[in-house]
Amino acid sequence: MLLAVDVGTSALKAVVYTAAGQTLAVATQRYAYATPQPGWAEGDPEAWWAAFCAATQALRAQGLRLDQLTAIAFTGQMHSAVLLDAGHTALSPTILWLDRRAHVETELLQQRYQLPPYQLNSTYTLPKLLWLRRHRPDVLERTAAILWPKDYLRFRLSGLLATDLTECGGAALLDWPTQTWALDRLAFVGLDASVLPPILPADAIIASPRPALAAELGLNPAAGILTGVGDVAALITGAPPRPGRVVCSLGSSSMVFMALAPGQRAQDRADRLYIYPFLPPYRLAGGVSSTTGAALSWMHQQFFGQQSPEVSFTQAAEKALAVEPGAEGLIFLPYLAGERSPYWSDEIRGGFYGLRLSHEPRHLARAVMEGVAFSLRHLLDIYAEMGLPVTELALAGGGANTPGLAQIIADACGHDAAIYTAEETVTRALYALCQQALGQEEMAVALERTFGPPRWVRRRPPLAPAYAAAYAAYRRFSAFAAQEAAPDHVPPPSPFPEQQK
Repeated sequence: MLLAVDVGTSALKAVVYTAAGQTLAVATQRYAYATPQPGWAEGDPEAWWAAFCAATQALRAQGLRLDQLTAIAFTGQMHSAVLLDAGHTALSPTILWLDRRAHVETELLQQRYQLPPYQLNSTYTLPKLLWLRRHRPDVLERTAAILWPKDYLRFRLSGLLATDLTECGGAALLDWPTQTWALDRLAFVGLDASVLPPILPADAIIASPRPALAAELGLNPAAGILTGVGDVAALITGAPPRPGRVVCSLGSSSMVFMALAPGQRAQDRADRLYIYPFLPPYRLAGGVSSTTGAALSWMHQQFFGQQSPEVSFTQAAEKALAVEPGAEGLIFLPYLAGERSPYWSDEIRGGFYGLRLSHEPRHLARAVMEGVAFSLRHLLDIYAEMGLPVTELALAGGGANTPGLAQIIADACGHDAAIYTAEETVTRALYALCQQALGQEEMAVALERTFGPPRWVRRRPPLAPAYAAAYAAYRRFSAFAAQEAAPDHVPPPSPFPEQQK
């Protein structure tokens, strides 16, 4: 048996697989994160560890013999650096990926290093380290090691400090061409290279559980623990990767990527989409939308939950589906926390356009669902500009199960939508990594075997004119929002104000 663990932003999920790829059991443990100020988000690594321990006990309570595990692998939220002191205790605060406090620091770093936006934005680790250097230098002075959430859990279980390339790239601390640490960036924020862990292959078996913990949690003390991979693995676990097949993993944010054929070249000169190289053997072209599922949750809470707590999310979606396509002229931009692809802007804002006195909450809800679909269609247009025609659209993640959303996406994007998986996706990559690490089969072969035939959501061609008109308005409104968010070229303040004295 293989144990795959996903430490997310608000929940940890532990999945036990057989060697053949069958899911034997799933245990989920939830936890909260703090928002001490608007735009801030802080997590508690101790809560993640407690959730992992509780999940193992929940699996044992289901009758699973975890003392027979062969391998254990972790994935999880990226960019959220866990800073450890000399005694390897986590320092507070642990600033999460969705925290946007470091937008000024991002601009300072961008002016200094001139990196493509997908290699440096405010969700990444480096700007948050610079924020700490400027506002909480005491934290960095006590920092002896840096890990990321999945690495922290693996460290607690095994005692080994390490990470993989996906975390380094998502931290803005990696030199992409050489795939080595960018030590000059670390020095700029006042940290020594000694705080960085070794970069190891994702499929390497690097440790076993500490004997005392193995006994306490009922784990096999000889189980191999892999380096693991960040939750960017969702790029390849929503559907079998294929050239021409765009996979949209619909979570709080959405990852939208297409596998390239061997030797296939493509480039978006405007850097709206990019080539992701850290999940071999795949090369993937795509980008990330910042608030898709989060926009849907916001819609439910703001338009229904506060006034009518008895209205569930499903009921809110059903009210939206009763509105005709086009939401009676109402358009919504889902840029509620800035936007990554295609704008890479912290300053861009969401909003409604076309409001009338006749509009009701159901119209606003419908516009939000259509806005999420149009944000995906916008990226599909960019694929076409890159010479990567989209032949198939696949949806995955929790959003694929939102009532009516898959149908709206199929209709609004003009593509039949295939749904290959249920909500559980990212741990498939861990299963495949374990198979490769144990010498059973290549990762790509193991991953392919986990997919069954898809469920199809067919587009409805008669609705195309209504969606075309609404999408044209969406693009005009989107372009206006981007123009309003454009920087005014006023230089940001010095990185370290004390140096101005």
